[in-house]
Amino acid sequence: KTRAVALEPVQEVTIKKKLPTKQRRVVVTGLGVVTPLGHDPDVFYNNLLNGVSGISEIENFDCAEFPTRIAGEIKSFSTDGWVAPKFTKRMDKFMLYLLTAGKKALLNAGITGDVMDELDKTKCGVLIGSALGGFKVV
Repeated sequence: KTRAVALEPVQEVTIKKKLPTKQRRVVVTGLGVVTPLGHDPDVFYNNLLNGVSGISEIENFDCAEFPTRIAGEIKSFSTDGWVAPKFTKRMDKFMLYLLTAGKKALLNAGITGDVMDELDKTKCGVLIGSALGGFKVV
């Protein structure tokens, strides 16, 4: 038996090209991390390259009533020298992670108080990677 297959005509696709825009260069000057793989950029990067997993059994709270028993928890974290003690009692952990990583990035970039005063802050940016906020927020 022979079957006939009807072919539909191919629709033309027009691609709109964007006009060239003035591209700006971006310079990464400092890194700060607080992750399950480490709290220092070099440690984090080496653990990432070596295939180290930051996933383990949940220890920070009782998860018996939840179907998930594993997570990428932040361990051995300290705000000492990064966040004032009065804030550590009031803020959720994810905010403490954010502030600590941000301050570490500034230090890594060599941005001290004097340099900070002179910066054009309209030309500065911060990139934050986060899965979700803290449990107090959720």
